[in-house]
Amino acid sequence: MDNSLIVDGELILYGPVGFHDFWEGAGFTSADVVNALAEMDGDITVRINSGGGVATEGAAIYNSLKRHDGNVAIVIDGIAASAASLIAMAGDTVSMPLGSLMMIHEPAGITLGPADAHRKNAAALDVLTGVYAQVYTDRSGQTDADVRAMMKAETWLSPDDAVAKGFATAAIKEGDPAVADASFDYQTYKHAPAHLAALSADRKAASLPMVAVLAAPQSTKEKPMSNTNATAADKTKTAETEKTDKTEKVENTTETTEATMTGDAVKVKIYQMAGRAKMDFAATEKLIKDAAGSIEKATALIIDAIADRDADKGQGGTKPFATVTADERDRFRQGVEKSLMSKAGLQGGEVNEFSSMNLREIARMSLDKAGIKLVTGDPMVMVGAALGMRQFVMAGGQHTTSDFVEVLANVANKSMLKGYLEAEETYAKWTAKGSLSDFKPAKRVDLNLFPSLAEVPEGGEYTYATIGDRGESIQLATYGKMFAITRQAIINDDMSVFTRIPSRMGRAANRTVGNLVYAVLTANAAMSDGIALFHTNHKNIGTGAITMAALDAGKSKMALQKDPDSIAAGLNIRPAYFLVPVELDGQANALMASQYAPGTTTDPNIVKGLAEVVSDARLSADSALKWYLSANPNATDTIEVSYLNGVSQPMLEQKDGWNVDGVEFKVRLDAGVNALDFRGLYRSTGA
Repeated sequence: MDNSLIVDGELILYGPVGFHDFWEGAGFTSADVVNALAEMDGDITVRINSGGGVATEGAAIYNSLKRHDGNVAIVIDGIAASAASLIAMAGDTVSMPLGSLMMIHEPAGITLGPADAHRKNAAALDVLTGVYAQVYTDRSGQTDADVRAMMKAETWLSPDDAVAKGFATAAIKEGDPAVADASFDYQTYKHAPAHLAALSADRKAASLPMVAVLAAPQSTKEKPMSNTNATAADKTKTAETEKTDKTEKVENTTETTEATMTGDAVKVKIYQMAGRAKMDFAATEKLIKDAAGSIEKATALIIDAIADRDADKGQGGTKPFATVTADERDRFRQGVEKSLMSKAGLQGGEVNEFSSMNLREIARMSLDKAGIKLVTGDPMVMVGAALGMRQFVMAGGQHTTSDFVEVLANVANKSMLKGYLEAEETYAKWTAKGSLSDFKPAKRVDLNLFPSLAEVPEGGEYTYATIGDRGESIQLATYGKMFAITRQAIINDDMSVFTRIPSRMGRAANRTVGNLVYAVLTANAAMSDGIALFHTNHKNIGTGAITMAALDAGKSKMALQKDPDSIAAGLNIRPAYFLVPVELDGQANALMASQYAPGTTTDPNIVKGLAEVVSDARLSADSALKWYLSANPNATDTIEVSYLNGVSQPMLEQKDGWNVDGVEFKVRLDAGVNALDFRGLYRSTGA
């Protein structure tokens, strides 16, 4: 699937996990999700409606969501069963609307072959079951034994059940009831709810996509249609139709079906028809009421509803009669892009009919697909035309957008983002991430501490608190470089110009931000109070190499920092990160991990596990001795990295080349870095 998982800024995971359903075109793979997440930044909402699928794909998607830099809010729109339930566990929050379901069970598989093959598969399933159980245990807080018992029993959970057992965080009572994944055969599960299993059977019998409605009203006297009922209906229908000629068979099909179906079966059939017509729950309920048990009448009402809906979408009363989703040029662009991504080692690539073609051949085919007929056979002219260069003679009209350039730009952009994400940078661990809407200097205001609450005597009045403020300024700047894809590079089939070069520029963008962050520490510039970031007046500087005593002293100075209004005797700031040059990485990690004080086997190490060690070569460039302590940036202001509108990934822009014979690309990143407060930072001279 091309990236259609992102809808209105949300990640939509509907259909089978790990493959695409033949009937509905629904479904998603781990590669689809990774590609979608590469285009999303910050807090995201993920909507799930899946009956399950490939267990290993579910684990891969779970891990990709856990790695996402931002809050992940999971909403189970209909059902999250099997592998889909594991994906749901990645959410910082998991919400389940009315009528939704969650199911956990042991992963299963099918093995063909000799006994050894079955034993290997069983061992692999044991491992996979353990992986799933660990995720469920960590999420729910239940014991491993309890979780495994639930998995073994194939446990189906309503919203209230899931919240009570720790698998979800909220059961939403308002709104329309949820509708389950329409592309899954729930008969594969031993204990699936009866209405899901029945609808699966009906889908098989009709050879049509299944639409399973979880909230379908069930009579207290009538049972849902089962396989047995369906068989009886088929037999009755056969007996009736044998008595009539072919014409009567066709005319009486609807009547015969209605005559032999139970009340619930008719309702289910109408639900299916309404689901395929994409009618909402309220409209479907009204349809069932108006149809009064007649499928024929329901069919007519659905046709009228679709006609009315299409009329509303038309312009000036003209009904749209067709929608073109993709043409031959679209498929060409998609196929070439995936083949080039495969050659570049990028996720989402595939080997296809374009994989054997070189860049020159692809350039010529792009012109053919666009209907461009060249007068000359000069390869340099042909490649220039494919790159969108205007100085050439051709017949058939001049194209305004180059398919070839679009494909190369898309692959270059993915290469750049891959390089950016893979860059081994350390600053993101211990700095805060901010957002600015423009390039003007912005003041980050800290309201200091709220004063202690005053006693209010009986009948007394509450008094207003007076809060001081202070602030540091932060401002965005633009950083960027250019590269070009030339005619010569295409003729030479040089893929590095849109794979390796953009990848390295992506890494350079991330490295640029890291340079700015560590420069704040090493430059030790003045704060808004006119005093250097690290200074004796700020009480955040000390001496001494990496020893227990020196670290303990730094910890104490951070804890004793006072707020400007002297409301608290000490802010009790705790170090969370231990920043060192690479030369001191081993020594720092050894001290953080050691049970005993260095040189002894009995004295306790009083700074064991004090902070996470972060080493960086840019600290080494300033000094091989200095080390730093930093507080948790989510609790205490330290250093903030701000981006324009919160977009932390670099942007790739393209235009026709003028200084070069080809296409020029620009990698741009808008970022700003500054220290917001000195109290959460401490430096030792190391000597």
